[in-house]
Amino acid sequence: MNGAPVRGRRMGVDVGAVRVGIALSDPDGILATPLTTLQRDLRKGFDVKLLAGLVQEHGAVAVYVGLPRSLDGGENASTAMARDWAAALVRRLRVKGRPVPVRLVDERLTTVDAHRALLEAGISRREHMDKVDQVAAATILQSALDRARATGTEPGTPAAGSASGTGPGDVPHNGEGPAAPAPGPHGHRPPGAAAAPSPDPGAPLTTTDPDGEHS
Repeated sequence: MNGAPVRGRRMGVDVGAVRVGIALSDPDGILATPLTTLQRDLRKGFDVKLLAGLVQEHGAVAVYVGLPRSLDGGENASTAMARDWAAALVRRLRVKGRPVPVRLVDERLTTVDAHRALLEAGISRREHMDKVDQVAAATILQSALDRARATGTEPGTPAAGSASGTGPGDVPHNGEGPAAPAPGPHGHRPPGAAAAPSPDPGAPLTTTDPDGEHS
């Protein structure tokens, strides 16, 4: 079950093959505003790293990544790309010591809506490429904020490995050890199973990223 949303800024993300649009909300989660556009970096994932830095800079308490689906609700290559990107963000935030929930929310037609909004605002089509991704991200975020207020629960579903969506099938990443076995029916761990070590918050981060770099 989704928990009730906590107060704090939230980010919306529109993941494309070339660019990533970013939007930010106010602390009360009322209004989404376009923030910036990042260039995709398929080789080293700097776009993911930059977004994790923005999450920390703005103190975001949740990130909503748009999940593009076909009009009939089916999944496609763009859907898989968004899922993979969101999972990479989860891992990066964990490395940075900020396991902020990352949730996937439906984004059908948001780019179309963003183009329409820009035209209505009097922005020429020539300028659209600089703005459309972050406006699409704002559309994704605003929809998520509205649903959260209407339902009293976090919208969407947790991205793979997210703080609110981890499960026994998750694969460890970035140098993490294997997941500790689940407690038995009376709260006891299986014989010989060690509890997962708690990270030292004061220790320097030396975890290796998927691209081989160190944080």
